[in-house]
Amino acid sequence: MKAITSLPLVGTVRRDGVAYRVAEPVPLDVVSGLIREPWCSRLVVTDARSGGACPGEFTAMCVVDGEPFVLVGRIGRRTD
Repeated sequence: MKAITSLPLVGTVRRDGVAYRVAEPVPLDVVSGLIREPWCSRLVVTDARSGGACPGEFTAMCVVDGEPFVLVGRIGRRTD
């Protein structure tokens, strides 16, 4: 995959070492929908830390176009 690309549901991702990092926080309902995507095989979610000092994060094991990679990102609030 390229250094910067776009994925369904999460949008723009950038290569960050051995993983791809989502550019913007992803709403929790979108994060939970990742596991239903055929290109995502495993999803791990961590809670936010006290007082919002550290937002919740997710890590997903993915395969797109035959290339496996790790997708990481922050969980953000929905902006309606």
